[in-house]
Amino acid sequence: MARIDTTKTAAQTVAEKVAKGKNGSANATTASTTTAIDTRIPGLLSVTPDLIPGMMPIFHPEKYQVTDPLNPSESIPQAKEAQFDKGMRIYEGATRALKLTGAALDLTREKFTVVGKHAKAIGSGIQAATEIEKVRGNYIDYLSQKEVTEQKSVTLDINQNKTIADTNIAVFTKDELAQKLKQAEVKAEETRLKTIEVEGKLSSFKQQLGDYLEVEK
Repeated sequence: MARIDTTKTAAQTVAEKVAKGKNGSANATTASTTTAIDTRIPGLLSVTPDLIPGMMPIFHPEKYQVTDPLNPSESIPQAKEAQFDKGMRIYEGATRALKLTGAALDLTREKFTVVGKHAKAIGSGIQAATEIEKVRGNYIDYLSQKEVTEQKSVTLDINQNKTIADTNIAVFTKDELAQKLKQAEVKAEETRLKTIEVEGKLSSFKQQLGDYLEVEK
């Protein structure tokens, strides 16, 4: 059986067809250069109609032509019993080998399917982990903002208490000033009364002195 060509056959066929199409015109004055694009997939077997004959076992159906069913020709290809047994053993073994290879390929196909699912599962896990971290970040932002708000509340409470204290101090200060004013008024009144008393005594003394001087005359 001919071996499958997995290297240059497909690319060469495409290149030859393209080259023939480019060179078909007899009036062309400029040579055209064509570069075939290599579209082969590494590891992928190549089977094209032109390769199929080389992959087939040698078989000449005309050699098995039977003219008289009751008197078959001895020229028909024949196999001895030992050759038959040996060949069948080989073919059966080869068939089993192909079946095992096919089973291995089926297993490999399923493995690749599971590998793809495994990758998708990991991708979903990564996405989930990303979303979780986003939520954690939002929660940390919330806790930070909560602390800022608490600090502002403490500052507000301190300022409110300071305002109350300042208000009370202002009331007491006003009362103190009022008391000092009253004390000053009382002291001034006392001074005024003392002045009036002194002036009265002085006037009385002057009058007595005047009366005394009149008597002496």
